[in-house]
Amino acid sequence: MQIVVCDDHKIIAKELHSLLNRFNNNNTLKHDLIYFPKPSMLYEYMQETSIDVIFMDLEFADTSEDGIEWSKKILTKFPKTIIVILTSYEQRYKEGFEARVFRFMTKPVIEQEFFDILYDCMKELKLTETVCLLKRGVPQEIPVRDICYLSAQSGGSELWTRTDMYYCEESLLQWEKQLPDTLFFRCHSKYLVNLTLVTGFEKQVLLLASGEKLPVSRRKWKAFKIAYMKCDIQHL
Repeated sequence: MQIVVCDDHKIIAKELHSLLNRFNNNNTLKHDLIYFPKPSMLYEYMQETSIDVIFMDLEFADTSEDGIEWSKKILTKFPKTIIVILTSYEQRYKEGFEARVFRFMTKPVIEQEFFDILYDCMKELKLTETVCLLKRGVPQEIPVRDICYLSAQSGGSELWTRTDMYYCEESLLQWEKQLPDTLFFRCHSKYLVNLTLVTGFEKQVLLLASGEKLPVSRRKWKAFKIAYMKCDIQHL
């Protein structure tokens, strides 16, 4: 991940940089962090450089710079960017939700809270990825979120969205390893389902938003219900 700290207090940036190094070492990762003292400078930088996650201060010494307002502007042009607001002012949380920021993080920074947010950011970025598939010989970028389910076939698998089906050479096992396990569940030896598109289930049968039904194997039933509840909470 390319991470930015936008805060007019350098001590916050130094603290987050130190915590990020610890997070990277603990998880054998190499996330980068850069610093901007003003949102306007960050916004200009983003015109040419992609940023994954921004830790944005709420209020700046320069009163013309407001974290919420700049978050709105950034998300309007770069909707896939994840923004975490740094604040101790709970009364402005509602404004943040209206701006569609991803999370709030309290000041002073708490190590475990920072680590938890980083894990959540990694999961969220995984969900915004796309897979490239061929449709009548033409490459198609399919958002991971739009995949309804995959079914095992001889020599490969079929990937189903709400409107199309794509034949893939990859096996169901290969897809299971590639797709985020917070979103997809292997409900049967022949099926891998997008949990967010399950609208109901009964007697080991899943009802999908598309109207289709998929079976759940008996040994997977309990694990499915647990995975479904976790997914439902994460994607409210």
